[in-house]
Amino acid sequence: MFEQELLPTLQTARSRYQDALVHLKEAELGWKLALGSNSIGFLIHHIAEVEYRFCMMFFGRAIPSEITLTTIGPVKDEGNFTDLSALLAFKDAAYYYLLDSLAALPKDAWDIPCEAPIATLTPRQALGRLIYHMGYHGGQIGLIRKYGGPQ
Repeated sequence: MFEQELLPTLQTARSRYQDALVHLKEAELGWKLALGSNSIGFLIHHIAEVEYRFCMMFFGRAIPSEITLTTIGPVKDEGNFTDLSALLAFKDAAYYYLLDSLAALPKDAWDIPCEAPIATLTPRQALGRLIYHMGYHGGQIGLIRKYGGPQ
């Protein structure tokens, strides 16, 4: 069900996010739009962490034990995400974990509401919210790359 009905939408949205990262340089990871805002590196890490968290909250899969969520909640960007290869590996691992979680979700579970700290959503609704989240922050990354710089 997921592969035929929902995967193409996720892949299209993901391709737009990936486009925002084309030719990204390690020096850009600390770029921001303004003092106190989040950097490109922080946002990439945050998107990946939220993918892991949604797997736990809505898609029936625990967060791997080696993953620590550091960019979710009332947190401040401390400039910790500056290793491009590590960051891109983390991003890809989270996405593949998400894909595996979505593919394993039984067809009859997609429309059963799940209570979570952020909302009560069905997995289908949660996937929509996750796509929006990725697009929102992906757009921020595009704006930072266009108008931002080192802070």
